[in-house]
Amino acid sequence: MGDNNVSRGVYPHGASLYVDFTWEGQRHRERLGLRPTAANWKAAIDIRETIVRAIRLGKFTLTTFVEHFPNSKFLKKCGGRPVANTVEAAVETYLIIAGLKLAASTVSEYRNTLRRFLLPAFGFRHIDTVTYEELALHLAGLRIENAKTFNNLLTPVRKVWAHAVDTKLVTDNIARKIDFRAIEDASPDPLELEQIDRVLNHLLQFDAQWLNYFEFAIFSGLRPSELIALKWTHIDFRRKKVSVKGARVRGRDKETKSKRVRHVDLQTRALAALTRQKMYTFETSEYVFCNPATGQRLLSTSTALEKAWKPALAAAGVPYRPARQTRHTFATMCLHAGMIPLYVAQQMGHSDPNLFFKVYAKWIDGDANRREIEKLDSLFLTIHERRHGD
Repeated sequence: MGDNNVSRGVYPHGASLYVDFTWEGQRHRERLGLRPTAANWKAAIDIRETIVRAIRLGKFTLTTFVEHFPNSKFLKKCGGRPVANTVEAAVETYLIIAGLKLAASTVSEYRNTLRRFLLPAFGFRHIDTVTYEELALHLAGLRIENAKTFNNLLTPVRKVWAHAVDTKLVTDNIARKIDFRAIEDASPDPLELEQIDRVLNHLLQFDAQWLNYFEFAIFSGLRPSELIALKWTHIDFRRKKVSVKGARVRGRDKETKSKRVRHVDLQTRALAALTRQKMYTFETSEYVFCNPATGQRLLSTSTALEKAWKPALAAAGVPYRPARQTRHTFATMCLHAGMIPLYVAQQMGHSDPNLFFKVYAKWIDGDANRREIEKLDSLFLTIHERRHGD
């Protein structure tokens, strides 16, 4: 029994059982405090398998280590400093503070990202011993090819080190020296004005509720994730406003990014779509838009995409674009109509107006230039009429 268990990473020493495992390139032989009885051998094997599985999944952290081996000599060697000043401690403190101003889903994503990619390598290290070179090489070694995925990792890493600077754990935010990767912007591909009604007319072939859903999307500018989280209590028909209070992202309901409610003024066709939708879900669901086939709330945006949007575009002879282009369609329609860009940006929930101007510069500049030229044409037309009038 003993030799077989030794081969499985469990062995006796003196009056206690020990487990043997490798974590972050370092071999550990840790005392369990269990006497070498038959029952304890089995328990020790189970403990080790749990540890090895957590290491393999990237979920074994310094906190986990402390839970299993609180009296380990290894813990006393962590930079010769208190465990409270480790990278893991800085991460946990930052996440607590971040929870006061960020959406719970965002904090959860940060926690999962940091536990998976940062803590296995640096969690046990005292944060002021981690160098820029070590951190940069580690992130590069992850071989994350997608720029957006890499940036989503770097964002919370930078925030952790910024927190460490604020709390005087370190003097320099080494993570800020690591550059975000350039992401090729997906240019807006809105529906043209004459395409809008063609697509909406074909949506009637599938279900009137899908017509209501997409007509409201096009004429309100809400994000798809906000549409499926919209409740009847969020709509003020008298004041013709919608209060955007949340969204559903990756299968979870969440608050808006800024934790602020956005009030959207309802355009006539958006209001008409909601009025028609009342006959379908107002009495049966708290949610405005439900799956017409089941009567249940939409748990993701994929149902609307597959059941209605894709086939409607095909039937209308309109080139495919993602359903989120309804939002770009709203923005460009507003700009074509001569609405003030800052107002449109606020209606759409852009926290940074500069981003709105950057994304829609072509439409903003194009319409503005056209109106300026029309002023010149109007001037010469007036002069011409005066001359001939005399």
